[in-house]
Amino acid sequence: MEIEHTQGRFSMKTEHGEAELLYKIDGKTMSIYHTLVPEEDRGKGLAEKLAYAAFSLAREKGLKVRPDCSYITHFLEVNSEMKKYAL
Repeated sequence: MEIEHTQGRFSMKTEHGEAELLYKIDGKTMSIYHTLVPEEDRGKGLAEKLAYAAFSLAREKGLKVRPDCSYITHFLEVNSEMKKYAL
């Protein structure tokens, strides 16, 4: 599945709908405020792929990520190497 990126949104089409991650950039901060994966696709690592894509963009632009979404808070707990990019 290919990740698509438009301003403020990363998404992936699945056979059950669309997985998405929404963010806002304010100055040097990227707020990730929403992550959603269709129920039938949960547990397949799709949210993690979207999160890595968002953190990659933040790194490229020199931004710090503010985890305003419960999934991103969990993502940072599991992927401690990404904490250096978060507030």
